Amino acid sequence: MRPLTWSQRILAAVGGVFFAGLAGLGGYGSFASVRDVAEPWFGGQAWIVPAGVDLGILALVSVALLLEWLAMPMPALRWMAMAFTGATVWLNVSAADGDPAGVVMHAAMPVLFVTFVEAVRHAIRRRAGIAAGIVREGIPIARWLLAPFSTFCLWRRMVLWQITSYPRALVAEQRRRHALALLRDRYGRTWKRQAPADVVWMLSDGVMLDQALARVTEIMTPPPPPAPSHPPDPRPAQPTPHPVPEDKPPPAPQSGPRPPAQAPSGRQTAPPPTRASALTTTTAGTEARAQIILAAEPGITGAELGRRLQLSPRQGQRLLNRLTRPTP
Repeated sequence: MRPLTWSQRILAAVGGVFFAGLAGLGGYGSFASVRDVAEPWFGGQAWIVPAGVDLGILALVSVALLLEWLAMPMPALRWMAMAFTGATVWLNVSAADGDPAGVVMHAAMPVLFVTFVEAVRHAIRRRAGIAAGIVREGIPIARWLLAPFSTFCLWRRMVLWQITSYPRALVAEQRRRHALALLRDRYGRTWKRQAPADVVWMLSDGVMLDQALARVTEIMTPPPPPAPSHPPDPRPAQPTPHPVPEDKPPPAPQSGPRPPAQAPSGRQTAPPPTRASALTTTTAGTEARAQIILAAEPGITGAELGRRLQLSPRQGQRLLNRLTRPTP
């Protein structure tokens, strides 16, 4: 809380001097009137009544203001001071014998005294409440006129949950309405029955909004896609062989030896591989891949085996029969 500036302190000091003068003049003006009214009962000691009443009012007012400053208000002291002030006003009015001008003149200074005391008490109470964090900021009248029901709900939550800052209450209300809109979009009109009970309670009462918004965000987040049932094969892919039709038998090798081809330089080069050796190599590679697949999936069909090896279903079934045939 900001401390008082020098200008504010000077103005408060001037107001205090005027208050002391008002209290002195009021006590002096009502002293004789109250003494005259009390003389039939107290005789020569009638001066005790006005002096005791005025001192009692000053004492009660001083203690009440001190307790307000310490954030420990005691309403009984304030009520008692106002009761004694009212009694003083009534005694002064009685001394006027029903004259309207006399009634106004006798009641003017006590009323000014009470008004000044209430103003000081209000200022002290506000500053003490702000310092203690218990003074609640008011809601503008324009909001009451434009949205009375929602404003009443906002004020109710501020009172129930000790929200003293009006801007902070507005931010909380905006976050709450955003979460409600998300739940209505997710569940429709019956969101209170379908949403989790704790989230409904937190959003309805406007409490624990951080946790409520986290839960709403979790509800609105779509679930991750399911993981694949079979992990990918870490082994490198084998080169795809070209299928060789089995209906056409491989050509028979020549009976005589084939002379080696002559290189341009006169050197001899190695003979190229024959079709039979290439076919044997391809068949061995296909069978090796088929055995790997059968070891991983013993119950595979011939058509599926041929599809994986890029063979026809008939060739896949023949290969399966050949590999699964028991050894004699």
